[in-house]
Amino acid sequence: MSDSHLNQNTSEEKTAQEAESATNAASASEETTKHKTFTRRTVLAMAGCGVAGLVAGGVLASWGVTSASIASGRIEIRTTPTKMIVTDRARCSGCQRCEMMCTLKNDGRVCQHIARVRVWDNYNFGTNPGSGDGSYANCQFTVEHCKQCADAACMNYCPVHAIYASEDNGARMVDTDRCIGCGMCAQACPWNMPRIDSQSRVSTKCISCGRCAEQCPNGAIKFIDWQDIAQKVIDQGVVRTTTLVQV
Repeated sequence: MSDSHLNQNTSEEKTAQEAESATNAASASEETTKHKTFTRRTVLAMAGCGVAGLVAGGVLASWGVTSASIASGRIEIRTTPTKMIVTDRARCSGCQRCEMMCTLKNDGRVCQHIARVRVWDNYNFGTNPGSGDGSYANCQFTVEHCKQCADAACMNYCPVHAIYASEDNGARMVDTDRCIGCGMCAQACPWNMPRIDSQSRVSTKCISCGRCAEQCPNGAIKFIDWQDIAQKVIDQGVVRTTTLVQV
């Protein structure tokens, strides 16, 4: 075989290798992009368990979330596609700053009656006079948020379909242009989370904006990114980065 043929073959092989390397680099870049933002779904898939499994496995322990703390009623957790919301009654001092800051951000004024996070409702007696909680008993305060139910009663019973699920974070939100202020959402909700604003005459409810957590002086409310939980899952060896499941 002539030298020219050998050089041609070598050149073709080099070109093929460069093309393969470029393809592999593009695939790796695409893989990184896919998992740049972790959601509840991807984290639970990569961990191979549900939220209860993360709790039992100690993944959430650094945020105070353990099986014992949940069983005692001290910790409550709720999840949205983008965040895990943790409330810690032992850290709540009852200052109600969360309520004030919530309405200041969302309504432009301080009006705790329509706050999306609630402390005052159970301030004195806890959830009921015999609960042993609140300022008249053990001074443990109940911090309540919208549960962001998958099958939300507020959304189902709205006669004008003014409540919908946000594409950004999954929170149930009120379309103020459609809301007629009838109060059916508040009546349908088992926890009475939606409220009718007496000034705007429309319903208000928690949209998981996180302002309450940002302003809590004691860290009683935490909005934890699923990205951070994913890193804990990886750090603890629950799953390797090479075994991420595409969902």
